[in-house]
Amino acid sequence: MKKSFKKVVAILLAVMMIVCSVPLTVFASDDANRANINLQFGDVSCTTTKKTVLKPRSAKMADYLTHSGLNSDKLTYSNGKIDGYATGDFFTVSVLLENVTELSAAEVAIKYSEAIEPAYIIDYKGRGDNVTVAYMYNEVTTEGPHADFPINEAVPSQSGNALYNSTSTLGETSYVDPEARIMHANFAVQTGADSVSLTDSKAVLATFMFKIVNDQPITFSIDNTQSDPYETYTLGTIANGGKVEEYKTYAKVSEADVPALDFMGENEYNGTVGKNYTITFVNADGQQISSAEYKEGTAIVPPSLPATTHDDAQHYTYAWDKEVPATATANGTYTIIKTGAVHTWDAGVVTTEPTTTTTGVKTYTCTFDGCGATRTETLPKVEETHQHTWSEWTYNNDAVYVSKTDYKDGTATRKCNDPNCPEHATETKTIAGTGLLRVNSASVTLGAAVVMNIGIDTVRTTPFKETYVKVEFGSGKYDVTDKSNKTTSSRIYYDFDKVSPDMFGEEVSVTAYAVTEDGIVCKGHAVTTSIKDYAYKTLNKTTNEAMKELLVEMLYYGTAYQNYRNYKVDQPVTDNLTEEQKALHTTDVPEYVKLTNSKFELNPNGTAANDIVVKAANLLLEGKVIPQIKIEIPKTKNIADYTFTWKVNDKVVPFTYTEHPEWFVSTTTNNSDNNAYYVQCTILQANQFSIPFYFTAYKGSISSSNQASNVCQYSVESYATGSVVKNNPVLKALVDQILRYGRADVKYMGGTADL
Repeated sequence: MKKSFKKVVAILLAVMMIVCSVPLTVFASDDANRANINLQFGDVSCTTTKKTVLKPRSAKMADYLTHSGLNSDKLTYSNGKIDGYATGDFFTVSVLLENVTELSAAEVAIKYSEAIEPAYIIDYKGRGDNVTVAYMYNEVTTEGPHADFPINEAVPSQSGNALYNSTSTLGETSYVDPEARIMHANFAVQTGADSVSLTDSKAVLATFMFKIVNDQPITFSIDNTQSDPYETYTLGTIANGGKVEEYKTYAKVSEADVPALDFMGENEYNGTVGKNYTITFVNADGQQISSAEYKEGTAIVPPSLPATTHDDAQHYTYAWDKEVPATATANGTYTIIKTGAVHTWDAGVVTTEPTTTTTGVKTYTCTFDGCGATRTETLPKVEETHQHTWSEWTYNNDAVYVSKTDYKDGTATRKCNDPNCPEHATETKTIAGTGLLRVNSASVTLGAAVVMNIGIDTVRTTPFKETYVKVEFGSGKYDVTDKSNKTTSSRIYYDFDKVSPDMFGEEVSVTAYAVTEDGIVCKGHAVTTSIKDYAYKTLNKTTNEAMKELLVEMLYYGTAYQNYRNYKVDQPVTDNLTEEQKALHTTDVPEYVKLTNSKFELNPNGTAANDIVVKAANLLLEGKVIPQIKIEIPKTKNIADYTFTWKVNDKVVPFTYTEHPEWFVSTTTNNSDNNAYYVQCTILQANQFSIPFYFTAYKGSISSSNQASNVCQYSVESYATGSVVKNNPVLKALVDQILRYGRADVKYMGGTADL
């Protein structure tokens, strides 16, 4: 199964049966240190004498492959045979890249002969010792293939670990195409870096398993259908201090009926040797401009083409009769072609205004880049009277704000659209209220999501038909038009929920906008703030100890999220807390209560009515704390026919897929009989992190007779008891702090776990 590289970097040399796309850094001192591709052969035997009995994959196949995948000390390949092996035996082939210090991406495709077929591993259940057995990919068995090892993929415990070096910096997409009889070894850097360093200047690109199916020669070959089947194919390399065109690494090809690779490196340096080619340039009149010899592979610098010229009717452009190659690979002559095209005129500008007594002049310019041709036409005298055709009003953004008692309203301007207007008339008027058009406040709502509440006094919005705000944050720009449910008679609030905890310290720029009755859009004054600024200002002025503790735990939540996201960890949002404020932070980690139970209450209708099955529960930590329940429903049923409920304390929130499709995240796979979804619980508040909530599905309306699933019980605190959290120190630190933040919110709300 072929997969796409997330990142493939630069040099791509396409050949028929060996394809290499490998930006490399290699040693340039001698042939022995040039880049090379080699094949290594290994056995598939366990510690027992039976060659087809294997260790389970959980043991990482350590008994028949070394950790690096290099097996030349075990098996020897020569003259189309693997010494000591015959029909029915299994063996491995490792594709080794040698003398390479850095790797960005690689793809190697090698064709194998009909003497062998790809193999895979299945669990052999027919024996009492329950061992794992290797089979050829097309052998029929009653057990079926191993679920985690499709037949067309390389051995992952070898091909992966050889390059990963425990840092997981490369992604492996190796596979076997049994129909084309090709094994592909593919890798690409996954971290965004240009390359990754390789241990000992070598790497196993992939390891594959095969079974010998007849006594014909075992060969690995390139395609022999090209015009020159013995042409040498190259793996492009970059030598230290050299250029990419100066070095080539070859896989030698034998001149036999079926070209075969011996996979031993042979190199050539082209920096000082190679063919010379004559490159000639000729102008449009047939006169030679220049002719020079270029060494093979060196860059060709063509002479400059003439600039664009014109006459009254046309402009003329120049180009080479064929594309000039970047480097010299053959003799060539390149001739300038002159091409004419009719002028394309712009809308024109008035260069002499007409009056009531004299005519005017309008000048048109050709729009073709570099032409410069112009033409003129006469404008008639204007009439004694002129009727203006006005443009739309445009706000001049010239309001001044010093304070609420010291300000100046801005203005809007319109002009006459008639280019023959003798007055070039314009009108300007003052837009009342623009001097005070600005945001009054920016507060924060502390919940499962930390939301910024942007407030504008209603007295500042009454002069206008409509008001809204624009927010610039990070690299994004947002129009916020929906009013918050916190809006009062004296102030309008807009909610901005795009600030994730790791971004608490980032500036948020908020600008008020208003639209007048006649449609003029007016820009107000910008205000800059941040979640961190709000927290520190509130800490320094509030006397509410519970509020202080909540704000401190919120800031430590932000720092934990910075560490989790590896974002500005040297600038934690807690860096300005006083020692007294830091003392409010709780460092203890209590024993968490695990409330996970997918069958908390059984479906009273019995299993036959369990259309929807709860499979798992976890948290989504992407700037907000969102619990999610994984469900499955048969593809023969329509999820839109069901009603779902979240229950927190005594509050029941019903919802459907039609009403809230954004709460359902599909995880369905093509080969599954069921549709799978993560259903997200977005109603939970921070002070409810440690209490249970419940999920139930109904066919149609909500009633016990319509119940279509068991009741699932879960809590945010339950997530902290799982192995995923316990085995990840950074994630555990984040989850611990989320729960401290939730307990602080409970305390702030007066000890109640509800809003």
